[in-house]
Amino acid sequence: MDQHAQRVANLRQENGNLKSQIRTLRLENEKCNKELEDLREENRNLKSENSKLRSQLQDIQNELPSPEERSPPQDSLNELPSPKVRCGHQDSQNELPSTKERMSKAVDHTLESSEESRESEPPAVLKKPVSKKHWVKLPFQLSSTDNDGQQPQEMNADEPKSSRKQSEDVIKKPLKQCTSPAKGFNPWTEPKESLVSIGIDFGTAFTGYSFGFKGAKQIRQPKWGEEYGMNTPKTPTCILFDEDKKFLKFGYDAIMTYTRQTRRNEAKKLFLFDDFKMELYGKVLHRDSTMTAKNGKKMRAMKVFSESLKFMKDHALDMIGKHTAGVSYSASDATWVLTVPAIWSSAAKQFMTEAAIEAGLVTESEPERLIVALEPEAASVWCKQLPKDGFMEGDLTEAVTIEQVPGTQYMVVDCGGGTIDITVHEVVEGGRLKELHRVSGNNLGGQTVDKNFIAFLREIFSEKVFDGFEKNYPSELKRLMYDFSMCKRYEGEVLVQCPYNLQELARNAKDIEDYFEGNSDAEWESGSILLSGTKLRALHDDCIMGIENLMEEILEKSNLSIRYILLVGGFALSPYVNGFVKEKFGSKYKVLCPVDAAMAVVNGAVMFGRMPNVVESRI
Repeated sequence: MDQHAQRVANLRQENGNLKSQIRTLRLENEKCNKELEDLREENRNLKSENSKLRSQLQDIQNELPSPEERSPPQDSLNELPSPKVRCGHQDSQNELPSTKERMSKAVDHTLESSEESRESEPPAVLKKPVSKKHWVKLPFQLSSTDNDGQQPQEMNADEPKSSRKQSEDVIKKPLKQCTSPAKGFNPWTEPKESLVSIGIDFGTAFTGYSFGFKGAKQIRQPKWGEEYGMNTPKTPTCILFDEDKKFLKFGYDAIMTYTRQTRRNEAKKLFLFDDFKMELYGKVLHRDSTMTAKNGKKMRAMKVFSESLKFMKDHALDMIGKHTAGVSYSASDATWVLTVPAIWSSAAKQFMTEAAIEAGLVTESEPERLIVALEPEAASVWCKQLPKDGFMEGDLTEAVTIEQVPGTQYMVVDCGGGTIDITVHEVVEGGRLKELHRVSGNNLGGQTVDKNFIAFLREIFSEKVFDGFEKNYPSELKRLMYDFSMCKRYEGEVLVQCPYNLQELARNAKDIEDYFEGNSDAEWESGSILLSGTKLRALHDDCIMGIENLMEEILEKSNLSIRYILLVGGFALSPYVNGFVKEKFGSKYKVLCPVDAAMAVVNGAVMFGRMPNVVESRI
């Protein structure tokens, strides 16, 4: 009897297990059916879009004139202007766009949003021959240590060679003139017309790019790190080389690859560089300058920067190809805008120009395709055209944009990871800008808070424990700092997830709770560090004091009538930074912060590429 009962119980349990498996299979089947339906719907949409594109392409081809209509009379060939002269009054209808350009326009027509935005065009430029003084040797030394933010001045090509000897001793070969829009952009050169504008924000902690097609309103950027559980508009500024100094990975991929090698004790053979942008700040620079990798070995700084830019270039062109129905774009089809901090020396800006040329963004024969733009200026170009819903709720109450009111004066405070940069502009007719105060800044950006936080963790866990964690688990450290960067966007006490291997290393010495005993600034709470609001505010003190000093120095000038203060950059989203500026200066000036403050520089760089002369005068 007992055996029978046991058998019945076993059968019932088996029956229950089978029913559970059936339910699971049914759910999986429903999920598969839903995914199949989604794929079918996507396929239908793609077919419909393809049909529209084919129709648009056919319409474009039908509009093309016949070969007889395109060929001018032989007698008129001698009357055509020189290709190196920009003729503003030339009949643009005689210039037929390429098939690639037409395809770009056709595809963009289906992709751009319905929101209206203005498209600024540069004014017509009168016909003028190219000056022979445009291509000259550098007017400054690349080894300069000045941080005055001055732009390179043009040198007379007829100047005696003796006056250039010192520069040539440092720079072993002559360079093309810097293409910074500040003074290096020459409006009389005639570049090949660009089909796309690409802005690259080479940041201290994160790097990203945006792009916009000619004639399109929409500005796009990729998402990074989704395969690692991230979803960020930028990727970490980290690059990895193999033991032979050949490029391997950039961004999240570099960190994860290095971590896997660390577990296999192979990391010492690899060259990992992270957060290296500020290596160019306040340093004596030349082409053979070196940087130290995580393994303690050195590599040419030019190679590190040029390979980083090459990766961003290749990634951008590949991404653009996905938005143009298979039409392939090359670097020469684009205008590249590379943003740099305002406090960088002329030598550092020229170093980045050289790195861009070495990376293949532009060639020495077409340097006008590269614009080196100051970060606060790029942000200014973006912010001035934003409607009121482009700013934080309630910041901007006027119905018109800033650029629609000539005479409006405003300050841009770019709070980046490495630097704080400030510029002051006035809107003039046509939406262009006039600089009212020379760009200024310091190196007290958001990473100063990160450094203070790491110093605090070293106090808690000891130098020995944290050094071991930093050396052997770099990817976990990156994740820790990414989580902390999110915490910087909140006010009051915050929970920071403590990495698993930091916990394990700490437990080898004593219980985790013992590290926090008697500490009023932080507590241990179930695998996380509970950081008090008072301590989090204190970690910001250095940065806030630096921002206050910079702003007060400018606002004290009696000749300015500033109406708005614009806070941009990822660090501007910190409530401590935002709140301090509003509390300190909000009674006299209207403080505005864009909704997407972290992307203001890179999006503005795209617009800068479309209208490089938007800043019509500088101090």
